[in-house]
Amino acid sequence: MITDIMFDFFGTLVLYKQGAFHTAPYLRTHDYLLRHGFNVSYEHFTTAFESASHELETKATLTGQEYHMNELGALFFRTAFSVDAPETLVVPFVAVFLEEWSRGVVYLDSLAPFLEKLAKTYRLSVLSNTNFPPLIHNHLVAMGVAHHFSVVFTSIEVGIRKPYPTIFQHALTELEVSAENIIYVGDSYVADYEGATMAGIRCILIAPQEQYPNVPHCVSSLFELEQYL
Repeated sequence: MITDIMFDFFGTLVLYKQGAFHTAPYLRTHDYLLRHGFNVSYEHFTTAFESASHELETKATLTGQEYHMNELGALFFRTAFSVDAPETLVVPFVAVFLEEWSRGVVYLDSLAPFLEKLAKTYRLSVLSNTNFPPLIHNHLVAMGVAHHFSVVFTSIEVGIRKPYPTIFQHALTELEVSAENIIYVGDSYVADYEGATMAGIRCILIAPQEQYPNVPHCVSSLFELEQYL
């Protein structure tokens, strides 16, 4: 008997229209550097940021250990300027960057009533990869749906990212629920479907069935979820 539904966040409860530095310029982030005495071109800023991000992403993919955005910010300053920037410089820099990054987050119409209906029957939770927990918590509050979720698990707080099954097993332990009594819903085949499956959890994948014929349960939209419950 299914008692719990756990959701991925980005790509599932919200959409994200990812924009590269050069198609959706991070002008305020660049201006932050200029105002703090770093006379750097926009191209050098973006190149160094992408280099630092790639370094940490590569390591995290191999080890499963999540990194914090402030760690990325500190590495950026070392990469771009060969300096160990203090937290008083790094933390506001990261905050400005994330404000601009969040322009790509798209809220789903009718999500609130959809979750309200599910919450009458199931305990809802979120389990998502993120380098900065407030991103998810703040968006849930802004959408008016935070109260529907009993727990929000994030990779940076747990320390391990999907698809490593450890993060799913941690959630099962915290929720005190067995794998056969919970469903995970996500949009990534590797991070969500393979990760949940390795932890013994049934996953409903938001993706075209023809794209993943080996996945038993695919939906083209989050709002088609109920047909499998």
